[in-house]
Amino acid sequence: MKRIIGATAGADYFQRERNMTVESTLSDGNGLFNTKLSPSEFALKVIEIVRSEGDQGLRRIITALDGASPKSFEVSQSKIDSAFQHLDPKSISAIELAVKQVRDFQSKALPKSWSDSKRNVGERITPLNSIAAYVPAGTAPLVSTVIMTVVPAQVAGVKEIIVVTPTSGNSAPDPAVLTAAKIAGATRVFTIGGAQAIAAMTYGTETVPSVDLICGPGNAWVTAAKKLVYGDVGIDGVYGPTETMVIADHSAKPSFTASDLIAQAEHDSLAMPILVALSEEIVLNTEAEIDRQLKNLPRGEIARAAFNNRGVAVVVNSTAEAIDVANSVAPEHLCILTADAKELIDKVKNAGGLFVGEWSAEIIADYIAGPSHVMPTGGTARFSSALSVRDFIRVTPVLTFNETTFLELSQHAELLAKLEGLQGHAAASENRRKYLVGE
Repeated sequence: MKRIIGATAGADYFQRERNMTVESTLSDGNGLFNTKLSPSEFALKVIEIVRSEGDQGLRRIITALDGASPKSFEVSQSKIDSAFQHLDPKSISAIELAVKQVRDFQSKALPKSWSDSKRNVGERITPLNSIAAYVPAGTAPLVSTVIMTVVPAQVAGVKEIIVVTPTSGNSAPDPAVLTAAKIAGATRVFTIGGAQAIAAMTYGTETVPSVDLICGPGNAWVTAAKKLVYGDVGIDGVYGPTETMVIADHSAKPSFTASDLIAQAEHDSLAMPILVALSEEIVLNTEAEIDRQLKNLPRGEIARAAFNNRGVAVVVNSTAEAIDVANSVAPEHLCILTADAKELIDKVKNAGGLFVGEWSAEIIADYIAGPSHVMPTGGTARFSSALSVRDFIRVTPVLTFNETTFLELSQHAELLAKLEGLQGHAAASENRRKYLVGE
């Protein structure tokens, strides 16, 4: 891992890293357009095709990229039921427990409508009508992502919850993914991936419905498409490669520190594992443990590439300095493995998820603790939060004024409107007030 000494140098490094762009990385689009395009350029062309050609354009894109297009974009209920029936009971039990845990957590986070009978104001909470949960496929069936996106929407009361996940040719999604969709409460499943899936769910085609919001992580092309369609559809956020920061002092077990970093590094060679250590000795011991553990992992080479490409170790003098670095980075996952871990909770201002102490392993939150593992990356935890039930609701202010309440406030509103030079606004109040008091 790259070594940085000092909290200030660490904060400066990550600020420069955040300002770097991946758009300079070119793709040939797998031959679809026979030219090199950035993810944004590629996504824009795909969106234009889907909007103008519908299903036909969608099939043309998928065939060019994957070699074949599915006979039907939607997975039949019979295939979903069959996947459930053939999955082993222990896996089903694990999925059911995870769904229960997430449902319980998200239920507590659901805002409630309220009203103040004295002031005649309040807010009305209503769910979105429809959402699409994008579930990447890649090299692993992301059962957990189905749970972490579908369940919060289901708890919010969304009626139409669609899982969208890529497959190859006419193959169906992984049985575990279909089973998770059934248990979590998805209403439909579609086998579409990439920027074309985002376009289809935004604008709709002859057979693919448009939705109100698209959530879930994805690769650079998916992310670029989400950026481009935002405004025509809601999105949960713009996600980059996963990142984990572990703060460790001499009380931390090197095997725990290493495994927490590896757990995210094995996702992607562009993942960012970050160690903030209170001594050089901690870094050396962690690196030795990382090397030992990677030798036995099936995805060890992917994780090793992540450590080589983007791994960083920052050596600081105190846990206070470590928290300064964390707040500057605003990491997706922040794991605190220090003797004073609980005392640091309130000092953390910027983090997607906070995992305090050696037994609050981030892996547990990834799958079963309750929070969604879809969290802000690339420093966006400075202004955004982990996906939750709150992303699937609308909050509508409601006024139920009577004459008395109106008269208490109307002249003040008129004065403010006149200060802004908006006489029409003021008149809308004055006309009512004169009707009531006869002035």
